[in-house]
Amino acid sequence: MMTELSFEKQVDELVLIFPKLRKVVTEDNIAIIRGELEVIDRDGKHWETYQVEIHPRDGFPYCFPLVFETSGKIPRISDWHVYEDTESCCIAVEPEEYLICKDGLSLTTFVRNHVLPYFFNQTFRKVEGYYKNGEYAHGKAGIYQFYDEALKTKGNVKETIRLMVAVAETRKPGRTHLCFCGSKQKFRKCHREGYEKLVALGKEMLYRHADAFLKAISK
Repeated sequence: MMTELSFEKQVDELVLIFPKLRKVVTEDNIAIIRGELEVIDRDGKHWETYQVEIHPRDGFPYCFPLVFETSGKIPRISDWHVYEDTESCCIAVEPEEYLICKDGLSLTTFVRNHVLPYFFNQTFRKVEGYYKNGEYAHGKAGIYQFYDEALKTKGNVKETIRLMVAVAETRKPGRTHLCFCGSKQKFRKCHREGYEKLVALGKEMLYRHADAFLKAISK
């Protein structure tokens, strides 16, 4: 587990690494990050520059801070992975964010590994018309997509729910045991990767999302 430092204490390290970002203290005496992020690919080609703000969020470093694109270059709609109520950037679906942050996340890692790829993907879509690195759908559809991919259920919502509950309730099978899914295949060759990924979410999240999916298909 990382050494837990407050958002404000991590800002100083971040602005040293990204000199076009700076710390700003608001009227409410809250430290935020404001400035420019440049989208540059591996070949050194400059694609775009965005004005951004990064705000602290309760729970950090065990959740993402809030990121805002303030230059107006990305539509503020869900289809572009922006929350329409807060206008903050939707960088990951809830279970994905939880797994990224469960041991704590530094601001520098967040910007380098998650914010910059988000803006690169947005820029690529503006230029080429699609997301270079793929995407989860926005909102609940994206959360379902996360589980569907992990469990390889190919859009079968009832089967996804069944396996989510099985992950929550099943002790990890041994390598040579049959998979919990009922396929009669060895666990290591079937759902081992998905099980290990999802069991880390904890029972509460698995049950909550499974219940939400069940309610959605029962309407």
